[in-house]
Amino acid sequence: MKVMKKNSYGKAVTDLQRRLKLLGFDLGVTGVDGIFGERTVDAVKRFQQDRGLRASGIVDQETWQELVDAGYKIGDRLLYLKNPPFRGDDVKTLQLWLKTLGFYPDNENGIFCQMTQKALIEFQENMDIHDDGIMGEQTLKHLTGLQRIITEKKTSNFPYIKKDRDADHAVSTIIFDLDPVAQSAEEGQPEDPGGPGREGIAICSGIIDYCRKMLEGYGYSAVISSIKKKPGLTTLFDRVKNANSSGGELLVSIGLNYSSEKEANGCSCYYFKGLKSYSIGGYKLANSIQDRLVKNMDLLDCRVHGANYAILKNTEMVSVLVEPAFISNPEQKKNLLQDKYQEKISKNICDAIDRFLKER
Repeated sequence: MKVMKKNSYGKAVTDLQRRLKLLGFDLGVTGVDGIFGERTVDAVKRFQQDRGLRASGIVDQETWQELVDAGYKIGDRLLYLKNPPFRGDDVKTLQLWLKTLGFYPDNENGIFCQMTQKALIEFQENMDIHDDGIMGEQTLKHLTGLQRIITEKKTSNFPYIKKDRDADHAVSTIIFDLDPVAQSAEEGQPEDPGGPGREGIAICSGIIDYCRKMLEGYGYSAVISSIKKKPGLTTLFDRVKNANSSGGELLVSIGLNYSSEKEANGCSCYYFKGLKSYSIGGYKLANSIQDRLVKNMDLLDCRVHGANYAILKNTEMVSVLVEPAFISNPEQKKNLLQDKYQEKISKNICDAIDRFLKER
């Protein structure tokens, strides 16, 4: 899809505005006019904040998918396993309810997968109703009848490592992913405000390459699932698909932060956080990486954040996003361009990964 941002116009913007309005966002007196003005920017930012996305005011592939998903409410349609799968907030709500009741062990990613079907059938069997794996009127009635229990249940979490493995005989595989913030979209349109472009790609590629070599030296297997040496974006959902097919236990996405304020600096790490659940492993690993970068690199602590990014919620392993610095800050950019600095960042990331895997 073509990125939409301030001053964009046309049918796609009209569709965007209609979706925002249906979700209750105020577009001002102009309303749905097909022009991406200030009120539309504000509405997009508020939507992104509500969904745990970067509040950039730019509608990229991830924001658009979240808008489409938000249009589906539980009970609007029958849900069942198909290809391509159903996805939307109705699926996410179903997963959350099943998870809270103890039937669904994974994160609520809003995609009706085989695990969702299995959990639904187990719930139907438990309720002694037709176990067809279809979320229809009868199943919805039984689920809504349990709302008091679901609402009162405490936060549920999903496990560190989802894959069964023999720790004595299997080699841990870590997947490295190049975050789109470090890439440039087609025709020079940034997915993130002021996307860093070629220099960002080179920096993140360098960090990833150092990490791969270090981890192999530690005895692990390291896989690079998506990496670009020049502008030209690997789509978000291609990156998710590549990661899921790589067979890894951990995914570490490397990106760079950016701000219009040149003085902005520091490092941040992100892990998946949903409506009532979060990744225990992601939280632990993100904090471990953040602590090392802040202490050993003398960086400002911009904290660890729970987020709803697709690369964190749609991947099938413990996933974190690391943004070690602001490329928009001249001093940090100068450091980032140095090989020794990239190597030092990588060393701290790898030490945190090594400790995480040994402490499972």
